[in-house]
This record gives sequence, C-alpha cells and structure tokens, in this order.
Amino acid sequence: MAALGLLFGSPACRRAAPPAPPPPRAAAVVNGAPIPVTRVQLELDRMRRASAEGEAKVAPEDVPKLARAIVDALVDRTIVLQRAKAAGMAVSEAEVQRATDALADDTRKGGAAWGEQLARAGLNPEQLSDDTRERLLAEKYVAEQTRAERASPAETRAFYDTHRGEFEEPESVHCLQISVRTPEEAKSVLDQLRAGAAFDKLARQAGTSPDARNGGDLGWFSKGTMPKVFDDTCFSLGNNKISGVMASPYGYHVFKVLGRRGPRTLKFEDVKAEVERRATTEKRAQAERQLLQQLRSSAQIKIDDTTLALVR
Repeated sequence: MAALGLLFGSPACRRAAPPAPPPPRAAAVVNGAPIPVTRVQLELDRMRRASAEGEAKVAPEDVPKLARAIVDALVDRTIVLQRAKAAGMAVSEAEVQRATDALADDTRKGGAAWGEQLARAGLNPEQLSDDTRERLLAEKYVAEQTRAERASPAETRAFYDTHRGEFEEPESVHCLQISVRTPEEAKSVLDQLRAGAAFDKLARQAGTSPDARNGGDLGWFSKGTMPKVFDDTCFSLGNNKISGVMASPYGYHVFKVLGRRGPRTLKFEDVKAEVERRATTEKRAQAERQLLQQLRSSAQIKIDDTTLALVR
C-alpha cells in the first residue's frame, strides 16, 4: 500500500494547488523595485480608451514612443513614492475618499454616469483608490520639496514684462439696463425715461432682473461675456445714450451706456497678486522638473527595452 501511495500519490497530494504563475516581466527596475510590463500595457490601454472618445487615436506606429513615455512617467512616480515613504509620509483613507468623491462629483456634474466612466477608464473602485493614493502621496512629497519656492519681486516683474500680452483688457462698456417681461412694460419704461425719469430709480422700481436692486448696473463688460443683444446694443450706443426696446430670450430691455474704455494693458500694480501667483506656479514647476532630474540621477534605474517592446 505504501508503494502504491508513492506511485500514484496520496489524495492530499493530488489536491495540491498548481504552482503559482511566474511574476510578469519587468519593463523597468527602480532601486530594486520592478515595474511590470503589464502595468505599462494597462496604462497604454487606458490611453487608448480615452483617445477613442475623442478625435485623437493611438496609431500603431506611435506605440513604442508612447510605451517609453509611460515607463518614464512610472519610473518618476516610483522614485517619488519611494522617497515619500522613506520620509515617513502617508495619505489617509479620508484624503483618498475626499479625492475620489470630488472626482465622482465632477463627473456627474458633466452629465456622465460615474460607474460608466470608471469602466471606460478600465478601473474598478479599488484600483481607483490605489491610483489616487499614489497620486496624492507623490503630490504631497513634491509640494513639500518645492513649497519654499516663491517668485521674488524681480521675478514677478519679469514675468509681467514677458507675458504683458496676457494682461490686456479688450474694449469694454459700463452699462445700465431695465429688464421687464412684456413689450408693453418696456414701452412704458422707455416713455418714462424719455420724459426725464431717473434710469437707476426706475430700474429699481420696474426692473425684474437681479441687477435691478443696484439700479440696473451691469458693471463693465467686454464683447462675448454677455448675450449678443447686449453687445450689439451697448457697444453701438454713445455715452449717456438710451437705447430703444430690445428683445432677448430673457425679456425686454432698455439700456443706457455710462462709459466705455478702449483696449488697454492692465497696469502691473493692478494685477500684481495674479502675476506673483502665476510666476510662483511657474517657478515651482521648474523646481519640480529639477527635483525629478536629481532623484533620477541618484537612483538605480534599469529599463529593459526588449521587454518594453512586448507592449502592443
């Protein structure tokens, strides 16, 4: 019996699990940590699904270049995550939940179903949480390393001088309106104005739009920021002139132009806070690029081009 058992195997031996499949080949190794080629393929497949919904498509001849770009990005992320964990940094489950909830809310506001959007991205909720945790931890580490970077007064001024064209204000008008619901009401308003009624006072009494409480004051606006009838009327009126009755999808309007400004470049002093913010953002982005270069130069990185060529 013992011999038969050795020859044919015991029932316990016959029920033994098959050997585990070998781990996927590594497209890259970063400080001893492998990046499986399957991860690169997964990211490329996600890119394909995203491009399928837009106009751009992933052409077969572009696959090698895209695969290399993906593995480079994964190498950068791996290095940053290794440094973050070595520094004792972590992301809480609450932070992950807030980030995924915000993403879901934005998706729903855009009119898309959250579950369908995840499926199109090739993700399930657990994978999304893992991806989000990695992203937040990487962002936290980079922010910690670059937060001291801030544009100096000289750099802020230089940014303004270099991007002066981005601080131009187009032609604009300062306009009042009285908006009512019917053409009869609008004609009555116009008659009263022509008889000498104060525009702002009549706007408060008869106007039905939210600006009526402010005397119908629409403030300064440029072309393209208001309904077309506003542009067509107000930009053709002279200062202190009153329009006729104008119809729009919102009702019937009478306008008065208080003033106009031609195109102008905003003064540095008027936009200094915005310029400093943008200059600081640019400086931190540059610091982030330098940080990644430094981390790469001190890391042990091996990219296996033969394995990477398996990506399809």
